[in-house]
Amino acid sequence: MRFVEAAGVTTHVQTWGAGDPVFLIHGASSHIGTWEPTVVPLLKDEFLVAAYDRPGMGYTADRPAGSDTLALQAKVAAEVIEKLGLKKPIVIAHSWGGAVALRLALDRPDLVSGVVLIAPVAYEWPGGVDWYNYWSANPISAWVFNNIVAQPFADASVRSGMAGSFAPNTPPDGWLDAARVSLAARPEALRATGEDLVAAKREVMAQQARYLEIRIPVAIMVGDSDKVVSPSIHSMKLAQVLPTARIDVLAGVGHLPQEMSPERLRKLFDWVRSVK
Repeated sequence: MRFVEAAGVTTHVQTWGAGDPVFLIHGASSHIGTWEPTVVPLLKDEFLVAAYDRPGMGYTADRPAGSDTLALQAKVAAEVIEKLGLKKPIVIAHSWGGAVALRLALDRPDLVSGVVLIAPVAYEWPGGVDWYNYWSANPISAWVFNNIVAQPFADASVRSGMAGSFAPNTPPDGWLDAARVSLAARPEALRATGEDLVAAKREVMAQQARYLEIRIPVAIMVGDSDKVVSPSIHSMKLAQVLPTARIDVLAGVGHLPQEMSPERLRKLFDWVRSVK
């Protein structure tokens, strides 16, 4: 395994291939492995593909104070890019990783040449998040909940949650194992996900008015049947706001459109390359 120090976080990283750089940012309840079944094979024969586990996720054990802020998350991403020597990569980000990528483009536009957002979180939304995230994140209840209460059910819950993210589609055969989704069931990962999601609305509210500052090309891929992150609240609104955006809406597809149509992801990626 390879690790780099980024903003005080000993961060697990992985690279594939060679060529112009691509940088992958995963979402909540996720890690590097969820890129490996489809997105990495899609690009590694032509590009240098780099990915990292965000703080507390995958094999990145460190989760310092402030890790629930997009400012720190973007700083970690920026320093990983710098430590790996990536020269203005195109960033591909999924779900909550999309909010991190947007913050990275806002805070360090010098490091990024373009962004491909997949089902991103970008704006405030009505309501909160699922109840168990509050228990996972709360400093008083977190250890007992994540290490004792949740563990008998955590693996099955994470696997069913990821499978549910495909709805109305179903995961390809073997995808859940190939993506090693069970890593997200570890107590540390449960807490990191809970903290990220409990803070998520506060964090996007603090940055959403800044999106007009983004001048690099931004492509957005979203399924119109996504029940995890509302396409209309997030992707479609962002496409209207950003002067540099292009959006592809996939009919009858859920929260993982890149898995259902990797060829359309590649078209968006190529568009970003053509205009960056």
